[in-house]
Amino acid sequence: MEEVEKLPEAELLKNLPISYEEKGKKKGEAQAKKEVAMEMLRKGSSIDFIAEVTHMDVKEIKKLKEQLSL
Repeated sequence: MEEVEKLPEAELLKNLPISYEEKGKKKGEAQAKKEVAMEMLRKGSSIDFIAEVTHMDVKEIKKLKEQLSL
């Protein structure tokens, strides 16, 4: 770690794991929202209501609904 601290890119290198962790969390949150939206569609909730609750884009919810219909 001492060697890393001497590098000009030290600050960037220290933040890399954090940025990947944050990206992973966001990806997980997006997946969880999709799962909730899918369940709400199965239960008959309207697309507009799902968008309001999950803060997802209406187009994305419509795509999920199409997937359910296949």
